[in-house]
Amino acid sequence: MILNKEGILSFLCLFVMVACIVGCGCSSTQNAQSSVQNTPSASTTTSQPLSPAPAPVTAGITLKPTTAQTTFITTTETPKIDLLTVTLNSAVKKITIGGSNPFPGNIFLVLDVVIQNNDKNQGFTYSDSSFSIFDKINKRRITAITYKIPNGLNNPLTSGIIPIKSKQSGQIVFGVLDNSSSYKFSIVDSTGTVLTSVDNINVA
Repeated sequence: MILNKEGILSFLCLFVMVACIVGCGCSSTQNAQSSVQNTPSASTTTSQPLSPAPAPVTAGITLKPTTAQTTFITTTETPKIDLLTVTLNSAVKKITIGGSNPFPGNIFLVLDVVIQNNDKNQGFTYSDSSFSIFDKINKRRITAITYKIPNGLNNPLTSGIIPIKSKQSGQIVFGVLDNSSSYKFSIVDSTGTVLTSVDNINVA
């Protein structure tokens, strides 16, 4: 077939058009495939990186000891003791002592005692006013009257001094009511402060 110039030009134009169409089609297909294939990576590059999950935090717990601590208390203080110690040997009632008689309605109460001076500094000075007895029945406090009974006692404690770390024994006389029977004996200092006592003295 012999083509004239116009035919040749038309053929070339047709060929170029077909080539363009085919090339555009392929390019579009590749672009579409490239877009589809690259979508995940594009999404991955634009997303914020995920932070690793924080490790679980365990709260610190301090367990208290089940056994209480033992506290030791030390002291060098010397235990306190009574300045005086009294021992009651006997308690008796008498209607007369060496010719002396009590007032009407009264009777003599005689205590035989031993007094020990525990003081480290001074002797204990005593007199009738140092000794008292409390009548629990009649609620009366009575002072000794030993000094007024000069006779009839073996060893009356009227007045004197008991030296340091020494003992003194003797009898103390009180005038009490006839119906009294329960007493508390006390030794006091010059201010009336009780230094020592003996309770629950019962005499019928």
